Amino acid sequence: MTSARSYGGDALPEERQDVIVIGAGVAGLSAAALLAREGLQVTLLEAIHYPGGCASSYVTQGAVFDVGATTFSGTADSQPLATFFDRIGSFDALLPASPPMGIIMDGDMLLRHGDRHMWVEEAERFFRLSLRGFWDSVSSWSDTSYRMLRDLEYLPPRSPREFLRDLRALNSDVLRAAPGLLRTVATHMRAHGITDRRFRRFVDAQLLITSQGSADEIPFLAGALGLAYPDYPVYSVRGGMLQYARFLERRTREFGGRVCYRQPVTAIRQHGDGWEVETRRGHRVHARQVVTNLPLFNLPSITEGAPRNHFTRSVARLRRKRIPLWGALTMYVLVEDSLPSGLPINLQVLLDRPLHSSGSDTLFLSFSHPDDHQRAPSGTRTLTISTHIPLHRFPPRKDRERYLRWKREAEAEMRLALGRALPDLAALRVLYQRSGTPATFLRYTGRMDGNVGGIPLHRRVFPFSYPRSTTPFDGLHCIGDTFFPGQGIPGVTLGALSVSKRILENA
Repeated sequence: MTSARSYGGDALPEERQDVIVIGAGVAGLSAAALLAREGLQVTLLEAIHYPGGCASSYVTQGAVFDVGATTFSGTADSQPLATFFDRIGSFDALLPASPPMGIIMDGDMLLRHGDRHMWVEEAERFFRLSLRGFWDSVSSWSDTSYRMLRDLEYLPPRSPREFLRDLRALNSDVLRAAPGLLRTVATHMRAHGITDRRFRRFVDAQLLITSQGSADEIPFLAGALGLAYPDYPVYSVRGGMLQYARFLERRTREFGGRVCYRQPVTAIRQHGDGWEVETRRGHRVHARQVVTNLPLFNLPSITEGAPRNHFTRSVARLRRKRIPLWGALTMYVLVEDSLPSGLPINLQVLLDRPLHSSGSDTLFLSFSHPDDHQRAPSGTRTLTISTHIPLHRFPPRKDRERYLRWKREAEAEMRLALGRALPDLAALRVLYQRSGTPATFLRYTGRMDGNVGGIPLHRRVFPFSYPRSTTPFDGLHCIGDTFFPGQGIPGVTLGALSVSKRILENA
């Protein structure tokens, strides 16, 4: 895989910093930009030579392929990106996906319209069910939830004082509804008289890509936001997701922050009244505050003493919950632009039977936007095809022969399944094809076991046992998709906003 273009990194500072941010994923870049904007001395350390983490891109064959995240959302009023852009400036490289998504199921296409009335009418026609009451409750809670998240001062509260301040921000309707919000999505569906297996299969598939679980596993508190995802504007990023990471990097530097590449962090240790961060090159940088954008599972190996014990216990508690963690097999394809007219750029395909290689029965496809002429040579489009892989089903990386055999078989199986479900796509002329696996994500992002999507919003952990952004140690904060509030660009941006608020209050 040809990586994204290299970046010239800033020199490491010699003087003590106000904040060190570790990891140039979207959460880390967002926190760095927010803190630098307020005049703090901020240095961001990134292990590789370009930004973005699991929301980046790579370039080959004159085309730009998104890796990890392929859709952009969260910009509507009261959503996290609206607040974020109000603070650091707008991002103008967004192309609307209209409709946001299409779902291929049983040989037919279900259009997931952004207009709520059109969507319910389409869903009721497709499933031959009365769905208005259920879907109105999904949309209503999603709207309420985003307003609530905007108004809460502390997410999550760390002390009784913070809890009381958050409690005052909640209106009485939310408090009365709270017990029901902890029920699963499946329970909520049954309360609306919905037991249809076909509709349940659709809901499970939607929740898998937004919450990493099924209707029996995801509390309505989180699941409603995932199901209502296309209710709000959904975009493709002009030039690829890497352009958003570049934007955040530019903002950080314009506000006076540093972004240092090829500086993998090997140690975070308490030092006097602050923190010392050491990189693989032997450099040591000191700061009053550290914000880590690394996954929870990576932290025990680079911390010492009490912080290591804390993160080791956190990982052990999570493992005991037996929450499934996911990887992905993603195919990156360049095709001739002879797509059927009106085909949505984002498609979820529900397969007629599970894939033997992964156990997954869904595929998610994203085409480059037809108006994005930076993404692919004239007359062509990029296409990513991904499927979930339970990490326990992924073959050992050390057994290279077995790994390569599994990869070839999985690729062939995905192509055949896609051809059965959507013959028009099988007829497209393929000009380039390559694949990424959990081993690829491990190599480029350093995420333990190549996990993507963070920690599922599973009822066993969400919300009360989900790993927290706060720690017992003054000046050490955690953000990203393995910490509350979880995955997706809106989620990790909300986490960066919350942590930045705490730091600024104590600056």
